[in-house]
Amino acid sequence: MRARRRNAALAALAGLVMVAAACSPPSSPPAELSQAAPLGVNGMVQEGSSVWVADLFGKQVVRFSPDTGVIQERYGMDAGTCTTDDPVVVPGGDVVATCPTEGLVIRIPRGGGTATVLAAVGRGVNPIALDPSGTSVLVGFGTDERDELLRVPLDGGPVTTVADGLPVLNGFGFGPDGLLYAPTGGVPGLLGTGGLGRIDTATGTFTDIPLTFPDEPGKTGLKFAVGADVAADGTVFVGQGIEAAVYAVDPATGVARLVGRSPIDVSDNVVALTDGRVLLSGFFGGKVTVFTPDPGGSWSTSVLQIGV
Repeated sequence: MRARRRNAALAALAGLVMVAAACSPPSSPPAELSQAAPLGVNGMVQEGSSVWVADLFGKQVVRFSPDTGVIQERYGMDAGTCTTDDPVVVPGGDVVATCPTEGLVIRIPRGGGTATVLAAVGRGVNPIALDPSGTSVLVGFGTDERDELLRVPLDGGPVTTVADGLPVLNGFGFGPDGLLYAPTGGVPGLLGTGGLGRIDTATGTFTDIPLTFPDEPGKTGLKFAVGADVAADGTVFVGQGIEAAVYAVDPATGVARLVGRSPIDVSDNVVALTDGRVLLSGFFGGKVTVFTPDPGGSWSTSVLQIGV
């Protein structure tokens, strides 16, 4: 029965993605600065005082203000994008993103021009992180059909395998310790088996981090762990996709504390801003949930509309 429920949930989510992607309209070129909201908010990355988001359904990447929601830059299909799921900003300012439907890693030039393919790595490519050296990106896969972590050089050099035999990965990020922290479990984790691990990219070693939830008796895992980002102090913020929420995890102990719950039904990724706020993206619609730290260790929750 459990396997049937899991497979049904996986099929339903996959169907929603396929239908929405098929209906995706072209987005506006950057020069127009259209304030039309993204169809969905997937991976996110901070750049200065702004945040970039990938819009899988809209096949675009958008830069916006996390204070006001105003869209500041936009690149869509007219710039050669595809089903963008997770972005990073690379040295020089270009945006590099994964496209899981097409199986591509693309580079989007800032200020005009057409996106180019850095690498064709296979369908299901999903999380991306800029290597600390700044010379390559690391990409993983969000399905159980591929278990590798790949290194894609920014200069167009050959793709290499960093690690294999990995669990299903989703949006990941490097910590100040140089390790790559990744939520695990993929869509089958909808039933509450999502977790967190870390990868030593120098050796390819994966280490599971057993999570405990002292504030929620009986909870043993996350309902679809969708993204992880690491603050400067080493705290790992992990997003829960179903019954959307963010947890702050001590990577040394695995203790997971609830930061807050989102009024948005389904989330997709998380980013920890340098000012202490944490954003949780909404899988459908152009909104993010903003968790703001308050004195005494509590958090305030608000919802920000991107564009209009």
